[in-house]
Amino acid sequence: MTVAHDAYVRQLIARAKDGTIPPQEVKQIAQAVTECQAGRELYQRLYAVARAGGPSYEPLIATYLIYPQDPEVSALAVQVITAHWRVGAKYRKQILELLGSHEWDLDDDVFMAAVSGAGWILHDGFDAELLRALLRLAEDGRGEYNDDLMQGLAGTFSTTAPFRSASPFRR
Repeated sequence: MTVAHDAYVRQLIARAKDGTIPPQEVKQIAQAVTECQAGRELYQRLYAVARAGGPSYEPLIATYLIYPQDPEVSALAVQVITAHWRVGAKYRKQILELLGSHEWDLDDDVFMAAVSGAGWILHDGFDAELLRALLRLAEDGRGEYNDDLMQGLAGTFSTTAPFRSASPFRR
């Protein structure tokens, strides 16, 4: 990548956070993602589409919920769908699947996002199967991390706790 291209990607993220990407440009970025032209900037471009385009791009973001090629992209999609747009119940099957162990999720990024996402789904409504899956994980000792991120994810189970993980939409 060139320095100019790196600067463009940084600027794209900043503009997404500021809300200064016009709808037509969001549409072009989404089109590039759809046509598999996002390349190594898939995460950044999806982030920009989710942040600047909003829930109207739900179908696009949802296609990346299970994305073994890049676990960080998958984790981003889970966070956006469950915590930010709060439509995770529609994707409970995928969230349940992501609560399992996947050899492609080397750093447990997707697993942690799925635990958090499950918490948001349960926050918004009761789901016995999802709750059983989380309880099974707790009984098995899965996800016992002593870092701030996991403690933040655990906070999503409280109805008064704000989303405190490394949120893609935090400023």
